[in-house]
Amino acid sequence: MEINIDTEVQPIHINEKPLQELVGGLKKTNKNESIEEPDYTHKGEEIPIGSIVSNLAHPYTSKNVNVLITTYAHFTPPLMIVVEKNYGVAKYNSITGHKEENNSYRCLYYSTTNGSFETNWFKQREIKLINTGDVALFKQFISKNLDEVKQELLGKMTILTNVDLELEKKKIWSDSEGDKAISKSNNLLDYLPPLGSIIDVKYNDDFQKYNEKSGKVLHRKSKFLIKLRWLNNLNSKYSEEYIPLVALKLVENELDLHNYSSKVHYLYLNEIELEENNNVIVSKAPLMLQNIIWKHYYYVYQFKNLFNQKIIDLSNEDALVATDLNSLLHAKSYQLDAFKHFNLEYKELQQKQWYEIQYSDRNDRYTERIIYIDDIFEEENEEGVKKVYLKANCLLRDGKIRHFRVGRVKAYRKLSADFVTTFIINK
Repeated sequence: MEINIDTEVQPIHINEKPLQELVGGLKKTNKNESIEEPDYTHKGEEIPIGSIVSNLAHPYTSKNVNVLITTYAHFTPPLMIVVEKNYGVAKYNSITGHKEENNSYRCLYYSTTNGSFETNWFKQREIKLINTGDVALFKQFISKNLDEVKQELLGKMTILTNVDLELEKKKIWSDSEGDKAISKSNNLLDYLPPLGSIIDVKYNDDFQKYNEKSGKVLHRKSKFLIKLRWLNNLNSKYSEEYIPLVALKLVENELDLHNYSSKVHYLYLNEIELEENNNVIVSKAPLMLQNIIWKHYYYVYQFKNLFNQKIIDLSNEDALVATDLNSLLHAKSYQLDAFKHFNLEYKELQQKQWYEIQYSDRNDRYTERIIYIDDIFEEENEEGVKKVYLKANCLLRDGKIRHFRVGRVKAYRKLSADFVTTFIINK
């Protein structure tokens, strides 16, 4: 926001301190002088405050965090958040002539071993960038005053922005079961941050400083400090500490528990193109709730996809529509005369139709499948015996073409027009 100095403006004060004192000076851009709100980075800056970094011993990189960790996994260092930065003057190596950055970074993480937040200073050559972090909350309040921040944040739940990366760290090991070595995995939670509640907010003194001659930034840190209260994992008592706002993200929607029922069907948008029939699209999938899981700071809802029988994990952001599909998916009006129904004489009546079949394969594995019949054909084996087959798209196999011997179809039913209206789109 710009304020035209040519217009008469009353000085702005925050907690009886002029705004100029808080931001560390004014920047003049042209004859119409203006006050710029403090920023947290400048163009081309590789590691601004709020970034998630690690020291060089960590196996993660900015391009790959899908790394499994073995041997003594507890040597793996933490993923840290840059909460303060000193901008040093660049120097050049006297032997090689290469430019050497002289910036230093104060980095924050939570140690589950110590039950405390820890910080350390590092030179730029000692750390590597993992990702840019989540600074949405920090940017939201960077230009607001203390009273506004307190009004909006007190009582809210928050957590360090590196939480998702720490949750996904996995260690692997081998275990013997009989004559076989079985690979097993588990989460590596040495530095998993706690979920805490905000009980106070205060200013962070001298959060931004400039060089008096050049106007360049010398030092940056978070404008606000947030006092957290969390249940300490080490002593099972509540602890309190001030944490820089730049290291935090709010947890709001994640705490809302959806009232899903295991007795209700839910429609989930999940488009599938049928193999060799890509003008037909299955637009939705029917789901039924299996489990609700609390994953440290958010809920995970496990549903079974009734088309392919796979378990999927959904979060609070996924939109589901509750509906009654018993008449479409659980009807008991099966027919047993598969040989009479699926034959070459009547195949034009069955082609391009949706059926549910009860099927037993050559290994006597029984399944219920929803299929879209593409063709009915006959084959003669080496003994001269003719067998009739269905060529069909199978939703149990995500719309792929499969062949079903009619002799193994134990029962069938043609799906209604309501099924097609609910789930199918024809291009």
